[in-house]
Amino acid sequence: MPVGPYGLEILRAAVTESGLPVEVSVCNPFLESLDHTGLLTEVLDRDRPDLVALSIRNIDNAVVACDTAAGADGRWIDVVDYLAPIAELTATLRAWDPGLPVVTGGAAFTSCPVEVMDRLGLDFGLAGPGEAAFTALLARVVAEGGGRGVRQVVAETLSTLPGGLVRTAGGALGPGLRPRPDVVSRPTTALPRIAPEYVLFAKARGIPTALRSHAGCPLRCSYCVDPLNVGRVDARPARAVAAEAEHYVERYGLTHFHLAAPEVNLPYEGALTEVCEALAGSRHGEVISWHGYFNVRPFSERLMDALIRSRCVRPSFSVDAFDDRMLRGHHKNYRMSDVEDTFGLLLRRRPEWMDVQIGVLFGQPGETAATLENAIRHIRRLADRGVSVGYSCGLRVYPHTPLARTPLDPRHLYRADGPLAPTGAAGPRTLSAADLLTPLVYCEPMPPRELAAHLADRLSDCPGVTFIDEGPVKEARQPDWLRPLNVATVHLAHGRSEPAAEMLRLVLGSGDARAAGMTRRLLQEAAARPPVPVGTGGLRTALA
Repeated sequence: MPVGPYGLEILRAAVTESGLPVEVSVCNPFLESLDHTGLLTEVLDRDRPDLVALSIRNIDNAVVACDTAAGADGRWIDVVDYLAPIAELTATLRAWDPGLPVVTGGAAFTSCPVEVMDRLGLDFGLAGPGEAAFTALLARVVAEGGGRGVRQVVAETLSTLPGGLVRTAGGALGPGLRPRPDVVSRPTTALPRIAPEYVLFAKARGIPTALRSHAGCPLRCSYCVDPLNVGRVDARPARAVAAEAEHYVERYGLTHFHLAAPEVNLPYEGALTEVCEALAGSRHGEVISWHGYFNVRPFSERLMDALIRSRCVRPSFSVDAFDDRMLRGHHKNYRMSDVEDTFGLLLRRRPEWMDVQIGVLFGQPGETAATLENAIRHIRRLADRGVSVGYSCGLRVYPHTPLARTPLDPRHLYRADGPLAPTGAAGPRTLSAADLLTPLVYCEPMPPRELAAHLADRLSDCPGVTFIDEGPVKEARQPDWLRPLNVATVHLAHGRSEPAAEMLRLVLGSGDARAAGMTRRLLQEAAARPPVPVGTGGLRTALA
């Protein structure tokens, strides 16, 4: 799902607002070309940057199993590793200029910064929200870089900034990986851009537009990296959220949003209620809709009123388990009585257009046949009442999370090539954070695909219950036409009909019905509302 680089655009907006004489170019080599390293070299040759900021949003896609059977491919899990291809980009940067300062940041980097720097051979990093710190870094480079060299200024400045990391002879050092409370975020009146390709992706593929309501999460769920990224919750003013939504509607014609926060109703539902009221009362409140991820508690009648007024079309809840012992194991802040209360309220009051969703996570330490059967009973009951249920099997073990610090039985730990240890191996052990950069999954009482197959069989007669497997286009089984389709979208968005036609011929040459359907929707949207002039009539002729 080619979502836009929202974090980088927030950073660009902050730099623009600072008034610094800095030109910023944003590039996604994996999306803009079939040859990501070749494209990056072209961009470097064209822009001749003084500094590169590398944003890493995820180290993998976190989808454990795409199939409900072991299959013949020999894989035990389907998690797609992103660090390997990112390493190809960092190698390209070093080859272009070994002295070019590359400052790495982003959510995935912040969750395990030293390990990522070691894996990718990087010298500079910036952990945590970067608006204030990165702008301060650029200010120093502008003021002093001409006389002493950009790399030296970057090294000296990062060593003084909150969240800054600089590799020394003894390893990566910094003043601490936690940003100070006063720099969690920086209010900005500048509004993020959306590049033409992401506007076209949103319209042709139905991808919602990110809209930040707050940063950070107060929970400490056992498997989650969000608290590692930003532990302190920092809410934006409700009016600023609504103003950004108005900007997207008026400038880009985008009306459906995803409130980009780990759990939108935390730590207090009052902040979300204010955002809902601001969206509903905005200039385009009648066309705006949104969805977001919710915690089971807090959830009141007043919040339900606000969701309806602001047209929250899909509140999604991670219930994870239906047993108080299991919920405690996940470090959740709610119990089954809260689940009953919240969903009783939702199902009693939801309008016809609201799709209530829950996500269930199977396979945690302590999962048994009895807990599986208990969860199946609850899932059936909720599905019978119209709740959409999605479930996944297995927990990705990420560095520095509570789960990663827990001694785990290696017989229930899986990499792509199989269990970490054979039957009868020694007892539980804890793995290093560096080991956990490579996809590793815990799943009990059986391997992820076997568990998925078992649940699919038990729930096969239950409409509204689905196995979370990435949908019809699986990243772990990426079809040959997917990247050409993405590259074609970029070309179309920028009015480049001939290279778009070349890519779409590759897509249609696959003979895949899904590829043909997505191409048709893409061309229709490009012709109806091209972000820049696009000669789709000539393109259709070329494709014919």
